[in-house]
Amino acid sequence: MKLVIDENLPPRWKSFLGRHGFDAGHWTEIGACGDPDAVIFDHAFENRGIIVTQDLDFTRLVATRGSTLPSVILLRVPCPIPESCGTILVNILRTYGEQLEQGCLISVEPDRHRVRLLPLR
Repeated sequence: MKLVIDENLPPRWKSFLGRHGFDAGHWTEIGACGDPDAVIFDHAFENRGIIVTQDLDFTRLVATRGSTLPSVILLRVPCPIPESCGTILVNILRTYGEQLEQGCLISVEPDRHRVRLLPLR
């Protein structure tokens, strides 16, 4: 599973996820800072990547495009850094790996998460 970490999240997510066995790339290393969300979305689609973000615009892209990929993990937490929610994200990646490969939107909140299969209806 390849993870594409959006530029709105700290770059240290890459090393954190790497230490837990995940192939992760931060957008600032993959593309250009300030690239439109659609560029990140298209890159993830073409490379079967999973977008990890805090940006709600990706849920709109998933809904309007009607595709089953890429999967998006939306971190809706007050402090989206590995030290505060890294364990939660790792557990979600391990628990929902199959759904993420097939296409889903996972919204992560401090005390719960929600999984919706793609395409959204």
